[in-house]
Amino acid sequence: MFALSVVTTIALVGMIWFRSFEEDLFVLLNPEQEKQNQFYAERENRTPTIYANITEAIVNVRASIYDAMGFLDNYNSKEIEIEEEYQGEVNKLPLSGDK
Repeated sequence: MFALSVVTTIALVGMIWFRSFEEDLFVLLNPEQEKQNQFYAERENRTPTIYANITEAIVNVRASIYDAMGFLDNYNSKEIEIEEEYQGEVNKLPLSGDK
């Protein structure tokens, strides 16, 4: 079980590191702005990576669990609940007069 955890962690960190290393390497080897723009445009049109799909799935499962438990009922509510109104008098701060 420990070996599986280590391999999974190294794989995830390696994917993230390789993606940033790929970008840095391309920018260093191709200083022309046109090629860089083309590289970023092609990168945006790619299908999402496994890491992005797993992250999206985890977020959706967490939202479903929160919704099932009732945590999201008042999450986007703009209403303000006033439990108790203050009953009393207002006292002004003591000021040292005009200076």
